[in-house]
Amino acid sequence: MPRGTWVEHLNTWLATIELVDERGDHVHITPHQFRHTLGTRLINNDVPQHVVQKLLDHMSPAMTAVYARLHDKTVREKWEKAVTVNSQGEIIQVTESDPLSNAAWTRISLGRAKQTLPNGYCGLPLIRDCEHANPCLTCPMFLTAPEFLPHHREQRGRTLKIIETAKAAGHIRIAEKNTKILDNLDKIITTCESCDDGEVVFGGKITQLDDPS
Repeated sequence: MPRGTWVEHLNTWLATIELVDERGDHVHITPHQFRHTLGTRLINNDVPQHVVQKLLDHMSPAMTAVYARLHDKTVREKWEKAVTVNSQGEIIQVTESDPLSNAAWTRISLGRAKQTLPNGYCGLPLIRDCEHANPCLTCPMFLTAPEFLPHHREQRGRTLKIIETAKAAGHIRIAEKNTKILDNLDKIITTCESCDDGEVVFGGKITQLDDPS
């Protein structure tokens, strides 16, 4: 159906039902608002973002990410309406300004982590690239040694877990971002494991600890 015909039918229908807002003013609705409502509902019902992108025929993930940001706001609002229990076992209401709200929300948000970091996770929306995430893993000045292998392996374990969870949920971009992190960690771990006594890894290469270069 041509867009002009569809808009004409929509306007005729709106005039017939006399749709008004809470003040009694006539409401103007565009065809795009139906797509907007559908996209928001799909995201709020946890449909993977790449599926919503395909359903709405969006050219890029950035267009679909608008609905994902709305989803974050919706989830936060629902959380703030919830009740919780304090250290004395008393049921309390969590308000938006309550410090407990921000602390608990931070903890819950870890479940939506997008990338692993050495000391936590990154929750930056997928449509944005961060130059700060794991820069040391590819930095030519990064110095590490076998003594740090437990830290590298621990981050590798968390990275693998995020990749598996992301793939199972259909979140391809999260899996791709963390696969790059995993590849870098594998190179660092392999190189560290090849070090002899007195050797360190500098810029991805094995070197003597007392090497002046």
